[in-house]
Amino acid sequence: MKQILLFIFISFSLQLCARQIEEITFSYWDKPDSTVYFSTPESIDENTKIIFVMHGASRTARKYLNDWLPLAKNRNVVLIAPEFSKESYPEYVYLMMATERGKLLHDQSLYLTDSLGLLFDFFKAKLKLSTENFRLYGHSGGSQFVNRYLLLSEEKRIEKAAMANAGFYTFVDDQIPYPFGIKNMNVSSEKLEWFLRLKGGVFLGDADNDPKHHSLPAMRKAKKQGRHRFERGTNFFNDLIKLGVEKNLPFRWRYQTVPDVAHNNAAMSLAASDFLLEDL
Repeated sequence: MKQILLFIFISFSLQLCARQIEEITFSYWDKPDSTVYFSTPESIDENTKIIFVMHGASRTARKYLNDWLPLAKNRNVVLIAPEFSKESYPEYVYLMMATERGKLLHDQSLYLTDSLGLLFDFFKAKLKLSTENFRLYGHSGGSQFVNRYLLLSEEKRIEKAAMANAGFYTFVDDQIPYPFGIKNMNVSSEKLEWFLRLKGGVFLGDADNDPKHHSLPAMRKAKKQGRHRFERGTNFFNDLIKLGVEKNLPFRWRYQTVPDVAHNNAAMSLAASDFLLEDL
């Protein structure tokens, strides 16, 4: 009996010491309300940073955030995971600017190009943070969101971004229509230079190589990027290198494969955390 009570006490103590997940309904914008999960460090100071964790097509933001909790233990960082519901934001991976088939959407009030900037401003004020920038992580559909947010938003307060196991990519190619390229998306040369200079990373599980995976995008233009996620990510990164050379611009992106990992957010989060948390 004493051993059982001791076990319960230890488990309870560990829960008290562990990071907690809090939940709010975010309504401070002209878009449908969104649930946002977040977790704060034990104390906040002038060096506390923010990392946004972007969910995939499962839209399980809380689970994604939970995968990051042990990684952020004793790190001076606020983790924020917005959840974009299928009902309100069916095309969130395309920033609500197009469908997966490439049909452009014209309701700019739903565009998500300002979403993270507004959330950053809100949490900075709410938590009295001093930081002037934030970091980004996305897996699968979340990785697609990050890819497009970096290219199409006006936000430049992003200092690091990690994209893991995207189903397909928006290539920096103005001859290919969105969401497969940036044709007619008004991406300026200044934005492209900023994008290439960013401390970004393409993280790929080398076992995420199933061309028949149940959630792998199978549109014709997606297939042109590669047979599976690993090949598509590699081709995207190589295209960025080529772009940097052609434009004679500094290139700060990294490419990292994760051995024996398939389409698994927890394992990819572990790899990306070394990059996003290395100086915190």
